[in-house]
Amino acid sequence: MKSHVKVAVIGGGVVGCSVLYHLAKLGWTDIALIERSELTSGSTWHAAGGFHTINSDSIIAALQGYTS
Repeated sequence: MKSHVKVAVIGGGVVGCSVLYHLAKLGWTDIALIERSELTSGSTWHAAGGFHTINSDSIIAALQGYTS
């Protein structure tokens, strides 16, 4: 494992994996995902299946639209 990276994403839940994916998609190569055990083993593992029907925040609504 490298001792230095440009970006270290902490947490391998849905948000951490998504951030890492999008950075890689943009061409970033000096990045790392840090997880204590295995992917989706933390508190956000359930978020991948979450679906919210009522939303008052336009930014969250746009994020949900992007991910569906």
